[in-house]
Order: sequence, then C-alpha cells, then structure tokens
Amino acid sequence: MTATNFLLEHIADVWLRGEGEGLSADTPLLELNIISSAEVFDLVHSIQAKFGIVIPLRDIRPENFQTVSAIADLIERCGKN
Repeated sequence: MTATNFLLEHIADVWLRGEGEGLSADTPLLELNIISSAEVFDLVHSIQAKFGIVIPLRDIRPENFQTVSAIADLIERCGKN
C-alpha cells in the first residue's frame, strides 16, 4: 500500500466516518478542518506505526500536513533517514 493510499483510507475512516468521496491527495485538510492540529499527532502515531519510521518533532508543522500529498512527501523524507 502506498503512503497516499494509506493516508486517504485512514483519514476517511477516522475523521470522515468512512465517507472519503471527494477526498483527494490535494484536498486542503487543515483548511477544511478535516483534521485539527491536535489530531495531527494521532495521525503521526499511525504513520509511524504503519511505516516503521520516526517523524521528528521539528517536522510536525502545519505545512507538512496541509494535504495528503504533503504528508506523503514527509513520509518519504523520513523513510530515507
């Protein structure tokens, strides 16, 4: 499963009650209040568990969680460390 697919499914299941229709890699997650800044930490935990990576605290910034694409890029960067 790709990072993008995981994120789309996870966000739909957890925050959209399984209703992921219309959710895309470019949907502005924070702007549309799909996930809150507090929920980002729950998402980080799920990402770390799923992909076996560590996301440094310094990288948990709004710009890295604006869209699924941005989060997938973060996962890729952290996976290379």
